[in-house]
Amino acid sequence: MKLTEAIKLLKGKPGTKVTISIYRPSSENTFDVTITRAVIHIKSVKNVSVNEDKIGYIRITQFGAETSTLLAKALNDLDRKGAEALVLDLRNNPGGLLDSAVEVSSLFLPKGKLVVFTEGRDKIQKQEFFSGNGRKHSEYPMAILVNGGSASAAEIVSGCLQDYERAILIGEKTFGKGSVQTVVQLPDYSAIRLTTAKYYTPSKKIIHNHGIEPNIKIEISNEIAVKLAIQRSRPKEMKLPEGEEVIEDVQLKRAFEAIKECKIMNSDRINKYREIVKKYEIKDPKIEEK
Repeated sequence: MKLTEAIKLLKGKPGTKVTISIYRPSSENTFDVTITRAVIHIKSVKNVSVNEDKIGYIRITQFGAETSTLLAKALNDLDRKGAEALVLDLRNNPGGLLDSAVEVSSLFLPKGKLVVFTEGRDKIQKQEFFSGNGRKHSEYPMAILVNGGSASAAEIVSGCLQDYERAILIGEKTFGKGSVQTVVQLPDYSAIRLTTAKYYTPSKKIIHNHGIEPNIKIEISNEIAVKLAIQRSRPKEMKLPEGEEVIEDVQLKRAFEAIKECKIMNSDRINKYREIVKKYEIKDPKIEEK
C-alpha cells in the first residue's frame, strides 16, 4: 500500500473511529488499536524548562501563526522561574511563516534591526524585514541549536541572531532553503513557478543552497539523530521500551556548557561569546555512535 492510500484510510470525520494494526519487531507482536479521529492542533513551542544553573530551554518545532505569542509566554514563564540564560532548540525545525520568523527574532533584538531581506535580479524584488515592538528578552546569554533539518524560517532566525552576535549557534550546518518563488501565468493559462529572489541574513550571507554554519560544530550520526528526535518527542513520564536506553544529547550538553560560561554581565556578553567560540570551534571532533 502506498503512503497516500494509507492516509486516505486513516483520515475521516472527527469523532469517528478507525482501527489500525501495530507490529513490534522487538517482540514480534501484532495487535489492534482503535483510534478516535480528531482535529490535531500542533503546539510549536515545547519542552519549556530551567535547569539548576538557571539556564532555560525551549524547543520550537515549526514557525506558525501563534509561535511568537507562545514563545513570548514561555520566555515570561522562564523569567518568573529565574532563568539567566537561554538555549533555543531549532533542530529539525522545517520552518514555516516568514512573519513568524521575524516576530520571533524581534523578541531578542532592539526595535528597527534588519532581520532578513530578499534580493533578486529586479530591484522590485528587494524587500527588507525589521524587528518590531514588544517586550524584549535581549539581556541574557543565548545559544541556538541547529542541524541539517533546520530550514527556511529556522535559518532566518538563527542566521539573524548569529549576525548580531546575539546568540552562539551550536550543532551542524543548516539545510539551506531560502528562495522566493513566483507563479507566472502563461498565454495558454498554464503557469510556471520561478525562483525570483533569495533570502539573505543581515550581513548578506545567502541562505539558499548554502545553509548557516554554526559557531561551534558538533556532528552526530544520522542514527543517533533519529533516536534523539524520538527521545525528545516522548513525554517525560513515559517509560522507555524494554531494552532501550537514554541517549546523551551531546549537542545540548555542549550548549549548556558554553552558555554557562557566558552568564556574566551583559556588557561583556559579546566578547565572552567570541572567547567561547574560539575555545570550542577547533577542538570539537566528529562524534560518532559508540
